Amino acid sequence: MELTRVLWEERDGVGIITLNRPERLNAIDLQTIVEVDYLVERSWNRESVRALIITGSGRGFSAGADVKEWSSGSGEADEDRDGWALHMHRLMSRLYRIPKPVIAAVNGVAVGGGCDLTLVCDFRIASTTARFGEVYIRVGFSPDAGGTFLLPRIIGPSRAAEMIYTGRIIDAQEADRIGLISALVEPDELMNTAMEWATRLAGGPTVAIGLAKELIRQNAELAFEDALRNERRAGQICGDTEDHKEGLRATVEKRNPVFKGR
Repeated sequence: MELTRVLWEERDGVGIITLNRPERLNAIDLQTIVEVDYLVERSWNRESVRALIITGSGRGFSAGADVKEWSSGSGEADEDRDGWALHMHRLMSRLYRIPKPVIAAVNGVAVGGGCDLTLVCDFRIASTTARFGEVYIRVGFSPDAGGTFLLPRIIGPSRAAEMIYTGRIIDAQEADRIGLISALVEPDELMNTAMEWATRLAGGPTVAIGLAKELIRQNAELAFEDALRNERRAGQICGDTEDHKEGLRATVEKRNPVFKGR
């Protein structure tokens, strides 16, 4: 696929997806969703990619849905909005389920669908210039890209409700205080920090990390005994991997393991 809305880079086991519409604050139009979804799907079974970073070019992460793509007040607008949501939901579901760690490197404003895109990632590393907001209410809309599911699980239902009901935008310092982000860094340190995290994760036992991610997703909604059964199933799968055997050997030999992601 020819990429016109995003940039792709792969190094040291890390795939880097950069939203690349800086003149629109990386607003997410349908083509952006299609291109990001293509890259995430391709990365799913690509052994050379063992972690992902999503970031934005210019001074923002993403201003959310590109509402200019929807012509105001027409039937075509409804069709465009429905098509956007359908494709965005598929992308969000794929990011939620991908068995590899995903880091959002938040370089500026992340609101609406842009905020939700950071929430579906496993970690959010934010620049001091970052801002977050569930601003749908400002246009008389409720969140439609996973925010009502994801945000309460990250910062708690009361804080999430306040952000969603009011559309208030919070700065990076408040995001750090309420636990929305994993790390807060100066702007010139953002990508280096994100790459440090990602390469460390990419050097880990990929199958075990993927299963741990699946367990975290599933077990929050399950009874404890069901969670234990899931953990047992995951343990059986991990036990058959080359990385597990390498980890055992390295422990016995008192050295650092060299994981291959298999």
